[in-house]
Amino acid sequence: MQRVKIKYTRKIKIPEKYKIFLWDEPSGLTFLEKFILRVFKYGNFRDIKWLFKKFPEECYEISLKYAEIKRGVKFWIKKWHNEGDR
Repeated sequence: MQRVKIKYTRKIKIPEKYKIFLWDEPSGLTFLEKFILRVFKYGNFRDIKWLFKKFPEECYEISLKYAEIKRGVKFWIKKWHNEGDR
């Protein structure tokens, strides 16, 4: 398996609610792409909807980029993106 190159390297402050998803970032900062990927992997429907409203284009691109993202997450991101639900 080949490593995926990170596109969204902007550092963001991790919201308190999601620090448990990013246990390997004790500084409280992480790359936007890593944050989105972890919320997609470990978050619930509300978390994913919130994230999409905040970063719609980034979420759409990342959902297509990683194979480990579940099919249901990809479905909703694609649906919201196509409907323009932002």
